[in-house]
Amino acid sequence: MAYDLEDTIVALATAAGGAARGTVRLSGPRVLECLATIFLPAHGSQELSELQRASVVSGQLQIADAGFVLPCQLFLWPNERSYTRQPTAELHTLGAPPLLEAVLQAACTCGARLAEPGEFTLRAFLAGRLDLTQAEAVLGVIDARGEQDLHKALQQLAGGLSQPLMQLREQLLQMLAELEAGLDFVEEDIEFISQAQLRRYLTEAREVVAATLEQMSSRAGIGSLPRVVLTGAPNVGKSSLFNALVELSGSTNTSSQAIVSEQSGTTRDYLTATIELGGVACELVDTAGEEQNSLVGSLHQAAQDMTNSQSCQADLIVRCVEDPQADSWKQEQFIVRTKADRLNSTVISAQNSAAHFHACSSVTKEGLPELQQEIGRRLTEAASAAGSVVATTSARCGESLRRADSALSQAAQLVDKGGSEELIAAEVRAALAELGQVVGAVYTDDILDRVFSQFCIGK
Repeated sequence: MAYDLEDTIVALATAAGGAARGTVRLSGPRVLECLATIFLPAHGSQELSELQRASVVSGQLQIADAGFVLPCQLFLWPNERSYTRQPTAELHTLGAPPLLEAVLQAACTCGARLAEPGEFTLRAFLAGRLDLTQAEAVLGVIDARGEQDLHKALQQLAGGLSQPLMQLREQLLQMLAELEAGLDFVEEDIEFISQAQLRRYLTEAREVVAATLEQMSSRAGIGSLPRVVLTGAPNVGKSSLFNALVELSGSTNTSSQAIVSEQSGTTRDYLTATIELGGVACELVDTAGEEQNSLVGSLHQAAQDMTNSQSCQADLIVRCVEDPQADSWKQEQFIVRTKADRLNSTVISAQNSAAHFHACSSVTKEGLPELQQEIGRRLTEAASAAGSVVATTSARCGESLRRADSALSQAAQLVDKGGSEELIAAEVRAALAELGQVVGAVYTDDILDRVFSQFCIGK
């Protein structure tokens, strides 16, 4: 994809569809020329060409070809102190799609062109306003499907990932400079950096890379959601709980409604629903009841195999039981006592005060809001422990970080074996190149296309 930074670009910056207000965004060297044609400031307002700082100007949009005038508030950044470091404007007006389309056409008639996906943020990146991981965090904010995703994206946007990696690059560059200085004065018997220092710097560098890889491993799949899997014995109330949680969340994004029956073993396949629990978007999974069956290859066995598979992929296992005293479970499972409508409220309250399980009723809905919050809390804690990396960054950067770690490992082995400083320097350069691709200090058109093509137009 070819980008011309001297073009003035325009796009709709608000979501498609009707609304009370819509926003059209422009950026580029000819922004003021375009505005002079289509925007008329209110009487008494300062001339746009005289503005030297970010300003808000009331006025009207005059769309000559369409033959109408629209009320408008103009947000103008007249110089390089903008998101893109170019003159930038936002036209806030009525949000009817035909009106906004007419504004876009009028801007294009004045010399702007329609922006490509992510082109505004691309310009911010190329101008040094953002590094590449922060640009991906912008996409993470846009695509966030819950508080957990939003928190990860905002933390990365604030430099939570790039700052330690940029600091690591600076340290490695300093180490490389000392190594190469030693090579220049090899005949002078001057030691610019000792073997012990090299070993320590490389060990610290590998620790930073390993910690970042660990953060990324939790979000290796683009757009992945945490999975909450309901398990337990047949006819213990898993399917009723699944239906109740889906209904309470108001979600319609479900593969099917779970069949509820007094007959044991009704569920044979697994069912999924994308819902929000305690502010965390997740995938809720209802599985077949756990039972022993000696008929290998039977429908029962296939259902059990599928249940085991889903449990292995779970971020949180919710084990449903009728009597927590009579059931056994693993420590990492969250125990939920179903059919609590058969108990009185005092017993439910007392049991829910215990740390190891939660009582609720799919019939009366008692305890379900608290269960939603508890599941959300546990998922948030798990995500915080795993680290905060936007999924698109994980997908793009993982291999580069692994190659950087490999190069640093080779350099460390050379130091231990007394290898030449020239070979050590070569491995450090390789690590620096890979780290540069992660934060965008080194990039190719292919990398930029891969990142910014995922954005919507107008961002």
